[in-house]
Amino acid sequence: MKDRIRVLVIDDEENILWLFKEGLEDDKISVTTTDNPRDGEMMLSSGEISICFVDLFLGDSNGIALVREWSKIYSHVHFIIMTAQDTGSNVIESIKSGATDFFPKPFDLAELRAKILNLAGDHGETEETESAGYDFETKNRKMLEIYKLIGKISGANINVLICGESGTGKEVIAHMIHEMSNRSDKPFVPINMAAIPSDLMESELFGHSKGSFTGAVTDKKGKFEEANGGTIFLDEISEMDFSLQSKLLRVIQEKEINPVGSSRTVKLDTRIIAASNKNLEGLVENGKFREDLFYRLNVVSIELPPLRERKEDIPYLANHFLRKYKNIKNRVLKISGEALGAMAKYRWPGNIRELENIIQYAIVNTDTDEVTRQGLPQKIFSTAQEKDASCLSDELYKLASSIVESETLSESYNAFEEYMKIVEYPLMRAVLERTDGNKSVSAKLLGINRNTLRKKAKEHGFD
Repeated sequence: MKDRIRVLVIDDEENILWLFKEGLEDDKISVTTTDNPRDGEMMLSSGEISICFVDLFLGDSNGIALVREWSKIYSHVHFIIMTAQDTGSNVIESIKSGATDFFPKPFDLAELRAKILNLAGDHGETEETESAGYDFETKNRKMLEIYKLIGKISGANINVLICGESGTGKEVIAHMIHEMSNRSDKPFVPINMAAIPSDLMESELFGHSKGSFTGAVTDKKGKFEEANGGTIFLDEISEMDFSLQSKLLRVIQEKEINPVGSSRTVKLDTRIIAASNKNLEGLVENGKFREDLFYRLNVVSIELPPLRERKEDIPYLANHFLRKYKNIKNRVLKISGEALGAMAKYRWPGNIRELENIIQYAIVNTDTDEVTRQGLPQKIFSTAQEKDASCLSDELYKLASSIVESETLSESYNAFEEYMKIVEYPLMRAVLERTDGNKSVSAKLLGINRNTLRKKAKEHGFD
């Protein structure tokens, strides 16, 4: 019989230890538990433990500090940190300490079992890096995975591409990566590519010398030179002029720039984090973005979920912005459960940026110490959305009735096809615009065959 996987659990909560022992131990997994870190270290020194779960807070001991120490000594052990306080900083610091993974409490035993079985026999080593502070709470699984990824990549000098809808916090994540890296004492330089006229873009990025063009009255450093040693954040990279993309590719490859109108060469040590709210793969397929540049930027990809897919985080984000804008009323307001309930029903087309604006509105509009439903803008309330949906439904019903009446009179008996032709058009237009005409991605979003999509696109004049 194959040896069982030896699992050690160190936690000061008796019920957690009992849950591990009773819920996980079987013919494949052997579970040993202790509430004392020193006893745990003795068990680790036996060399028999394969996987060790460590609570973040253990009386006077800190789980991250323990794992940072132990992961160097017991490199064959997979350490997993657990806590009910699953803030972004805890997740990232756990991974950076040498932990293989991070599990929030309460946890799912089936997930724990799957994780243990998956790790058995896979003894990869992790590398310690310096810690830094940043805090964004989350209960969203996608965001937890993103924080874990940040913990793994922040210390590596690799380019990162952050994708997501407008307002999802791409610059916040870019800044988080910078703050967690060994470049945190160097500049973080953000630049919005969509906000700069194309004829000034090269000068903004790479600098210029005096007299190189009309208006160049002095030498000027470009953003890349400003970020030397640190991180440059290229927001809305999809808006970069195609002719300039080749120059950016050369900068990445050669690690040097030449300011406009100058023979001077500036050597660079700059990490690039790019972001886009458009589908870059679709732009590549349509010849609007260089494929070689895309792959240079997309060494690691982070896809941020829209707020409508992480509504469990609305209370955390709302309270964060209430603290951020406390200067409006010179105090930190609270927010009622009723107000949070209304916000949870809203679709948030503007994502976190819209939430931030609404919290500012609510602070101004609130005369007490608590934001209530009355302090929120009218558009938040689900009744208004339901009314809009009802109006749309009524309009579609009128359209259907008109088609049915027309087909009855003409005895064509083709009402379904005629109706679908009309309602398909805006759907096809929306999905093709969203994917920049990428038919593979569009078909996937619609859940239909690519050939079917091509046929429908042609029928509606999109081909």
